[in-house]
Amino acid sequence: MYFYLGTVSVVNKLLNNQIIYKIIYWLICILAYSGIIYIAVTYTKKTPAIRFNNNFIYTSLFFIFFISKFIGSIPLLIDDVGRIFRYIFTFFSSSSSVHDISRLDFLKKSALIVSGTLFSTLLIGMKWGRYNFKKNYEDIFIRNWPTGIENYKIVQISDLHLGSFSDVTKLEEVVEMINEEKPDMVVFTGDLVNNYYHEALPFVDTLKRIEAKDGKFAILGNHDYCDYVMLKRDSKEWKENFKNLLALEKEAGFDLLLNESRLISKVNNRFNIVGVENWGAGNFNKDGDLDKAMNNVDPNIPTILLSHDPSHWNKVVLKSSYNIPLQLSGHTHGMQFGIEIPGFKWSPAQYRYKEWAGLYKKGDKQIYVNRGLGHLGYAGRVGIMPDISVLNIKKKI
Repeated sequence: MYFYLGTVSVVNKLLNNQIIYKIIYWLICILAYSGIIYIAVTYTKKTPAIRFNNNFIYTSLFFIFFISKFIGSIPLLIDDVGRIFRYIFTFFSSSSSVHDISRLDFLKKSALIVSGTLFSTLLIGMKWGRYNFKKNYEDIFIRNWPTGIENYKIVQISDLHLGSFSDVTKLEEVVEMINEEKPDMVVFTGDLVNNYYHEALPFVDTLKRIEAKDGKFAILGNHDYCDYVMLKRDSKEWKENFKNLLALEKEAGFDLLLNESRLISKVNNRFNIVGVENWGAGNFNKDGDLDKAMNNVDPNIPTILLSHDPSHWNKVVLKSSYNIPLQLSGHTHGMQFGIEIPGFKWSPAQYRYKEWAGLYKKGDKQIYVNRGLGHLGYAGRVGIMPDISVLNIKKKI
């Protein structure tokens, strides 16, 4: 209502019609609220990937509609605050004051432009960004990396959120892109599903077809614990869901590391691959146990740590005494919105995470953050595309 009342006069003037905007605006509102009621009534725990329906698209459209109105209302709010101050000034002033109509019109038009631009941009992100898979190549140098496996190729994927995929063919495209690289190793850094193990069922056979010479390794992300649907961890339903999810990871061909390590040995060239369960700063679950994971690790050879949440790096890993030259993480999705061009990148994610996309360094310690392959909340991506990270590990001289 606030946005409508703030913009109706300007739109009516532009259209030279008093009815068209009113009909279109309220028709969209009725459809939006009706859709919300429909989804609330028909919601089941079997998420969209099981049914391959369009509920996820509908909720994203509602999100776009409301966020565009909310952001578009900011110029109107600024104008209202300004008018309050002008009114107070006029009330206490002995001189007459003329209301600044031109500035009011400017802010109303600004509200329409901001709202319309955001709405159309997010729609474009749904249509052309959602499955616009992109390979991001990165050379990573590790000081004591074995010379016999120079240019060791690791393909990292993260945050599949399979409950948000509309069909299996999109994931088949991802698998084909991965296999084209002929990787030495594939690592998956968590969030297979949004909440329930059911979401992954249609995709297991496709994930099996990922090929890697030295194996496929995985860890859990925060969404893999089914913590966001208010199930208690000591409940039968939670335990059953978690057990089935672990089984699906194994069935898909991943060696799931639950605070564990593996020694990778190729002739006389060795390194450790270590995986912790999810550990996130703030209110995120802290099932990750770095001490337990590093228990049987040889500190004299390089270690690559898989940890879903990049906040684990600053809060725990860097403060530890362990020799971990590289951590691979995901989680942030790059907020699925931002700008990433050569020499410049920006996303709202950076205001929450210092390390949110790409490679970061502190001395000899490094972290690489994958931008995520799937999507959550908003069924699209703007500027920060779905990420297949191709990492070439080299010896630092």
